[in-house]
Amino acid sequence: MQLIDPKEEEQFENLIIGLINNNYAFCDNFISPANNLALLNNIDQLNLLDSMTYAGVGNKTKFNKNQQIRNDKINWINQQSTNYAEIIYIKKIERFMRYLNKTCFTALTSFESHYACYEKHSFYKRHIDQFKNENGRQYSLVLYLNQNWQEHDKGLLTLYPENKKEITILPIAARLVLFKSDTMAHEVFPSPTRARKSIAAWLKN
Repeated sequence: MQLIDPKEEEQFENLIIGLINNNYAFCDNFISPANNLALLNNIDQLNLLDSMTYAGVGNKTKFNKNQQIRNDKINWINQQSTNYAEIIYIKKIERFMRYLNKTCFTALTSFESHYACYEKHSFYKRHIDQFKNENGRQYSLVLYLNQNWQEHDKGLLTLYPENKKEITILPIAARLVLFKSDTMAHEVFPSPTRARKSIAAWLKN
């Protein structure tokens, strides 16, 4: 039987409690500073290689690039990656997924994720993460990688829970945000000062 680290279990439990009570949750220091920096360096390297591409809207059956809705750049993370920082990240998300299945009977089977880079003034208008013709995505995760992010940098994530006041979240390093893919509308606001870097992921069944 595989034992779970007590600190990690506390992180997972707090995320689940927040999700149950508030329809969203966030966890600071979800990954180590070293892992955070290594993943951030991966994005910077992908940018240097011109390997980040403008994201689109919709899935494979109905896909288009509309920069009036979103203008971030992305690069999908290979689940069989040999990059050490990505392996650490992937294994932790897999442990969280197993924990959800064990404690909440969620029947999750896989996840997908990509790096995201929002250059200065870039945004993603209000939306939900579940496709109209495909319901595999159950939970959305956002892991922020930005070093020394300040209030004046803005670039907030805003969540719009049904029948509740909107929530704003500052994208600071190693902060993970969790919410339901099919019900939580959300929006990424631009930063006027710097690029905003993160990993977006979806837990699926």
